[in-house]
Amino acid sequence: MQNMKIIVSKKENKSAGKIFLYSDIKSLRSKCTKEEYQFLKNESSSNDVVEFGNYDTRKVIISSKKKAVEFFRKTAANLNLQGDFDLLCLDVSKTKAIAFLEGVLLNNYSFLKYKTDCNLDFVSINVISTEIKSTDLAQLENVIESVNSARDWVNEPVNQLTTDNYLSQIKQLSKTGVEVDIFRKSKLESLNMGGILGVNKGSNEEPALAKLEWKPKGYHNDKPIVLIGKGILFDTGGINIKTGNFMTDMKADMGGSATVVATIKAIAKNKLPLHVIVLTPITENRINGNELVPGDVITMHNGKTVEVLNTDAEGRLVLADALSFAKKFNPELVIDVATLTGSAFRLTGHNGAVVMGTSDKNIHQLKKSSATTFERIIELPMWEEFEDTLKSNVADLNNLGSGEGQAVCAGFFLKNFVDYPWIHLDIAGPAFIPSDKDYHKKGGTGFGVRLLYQFLKDKFDLN
Repeated sequence: MQNMKIIVSKKENKSAGKIFLYSDIKSLRSKCTKEEYQFLKNESSSNDVVEFGNYDTRKVIISSKKKAVEFFRKTAANLNLQGDFDLLCLDVSKTKAIAFLEGVLLNNYSFLKYKTDCNLDFVSINVISTEIKSTDLAQLENVIESVNSARDWVNEPVNQLTTDNYLSQIKQLSKTGVEVDIFRKSKLESLNMGGILGVNKGSNEEPALAKLEWKPKGYHNDKPIVLIGKGILFDTGGINIKTGNFMTDMKADMGGSATVVATIKAIAKNKLPLHVIVLTPITENRINGNELVPGDVITMHNGKTVEVLNTDAEGRLVLADALSFAKKFNPELVIDVATLTGSAFRLTGHNGAVVMGTSDKNIHQLKKSSATTFERIIELPMWEEFEDTLKSNVADLNNLGSGEGQAVCAGFFLKNFVDYPWIHLDIAGPAFIPSDKDYHKKGGTGFGVRLLYQFLKDKFDLN
């Protein structure tokens, strides 16, 4: 974010380019010459965005009339701004103006850590608005900073983002007031977390379960909200090894962990009055001769036994331990987030995530928050036929289920480890994308951070 500066001011910069957000063309009359105004009247009848002028005098006129909020995010990103600009919010709603700035900030991300030769264009925006305050901008920047943290973690190669290195970065959140506890192998063994320990058998690094808690004075919820994220730092598939190109981007298999850790970061930095707990199991799914093999039986934290039919269905194993562990906090709601199944990706592509769970009321609210953030979700039905496929001849459950409807099979597997209101969010599709699209940059997207943050604000009327 060092190549971006946004401030709220009352004075225009005469030498800067101009971006006008308007609803009624008449509001531009005093801001343009007669010739420009006539030109805009003609152009605006068929164009929502009109540009003219050169680099130093560039003017961008954007109509807000009857436009959805997402239009402003995408428009801001596609302008590819460079240099100094005044953003004049003439008669446009605060929500749409903030969305425009959100698009600018999201578009400004690049992962260039390992590039030896790179140059970033500087962008400065001076916001002229009677409604937008400096505090509004600070809160927005904190959220986008958190999204970018999630992007960074997902984009890091596993030889750099090892378990210890990731935990070291998580511990840094204590500076924001988040309480951080780390459970390593010996503690996981005492807690009988057979799912995490089993998946970790093929790794040379110790596993971990990170617990992060934000509990400010005067929090609004009687019971905590628990967010759980799958933290598989790299997934080879285990002995059911991934073939072809399916392993190429498996550093992104910790996208769920990145999302929930970044979400509590945003909550803490903006000091939301909520009691929130994050749990994230962290390990790799590798091969070393000691790994799980098909047919192995493991015992989970809640005492249930699982026959491992496929070692590449490892995410549900580590999540299951975290889900059953969450019971001790007597939660109001638990949401798990994971890059869990190719089945979810085949349903949505990179365009959205799959959701299911046991709390219709909260899922309904999540859908509304999804419409606000444009981090889209689609709900899948939990038909009991899929649950039947998880029966095992030698254990309580198997970890695979049917070859069909894997997204739902995985959801039903997880359901065996919850007895509280619960939502499962499978972000296999949107967590990592192959190319830039609007304000989404190639690689890790940080999908889910803005969604969960907005959901919690909506749920507890904090907007």
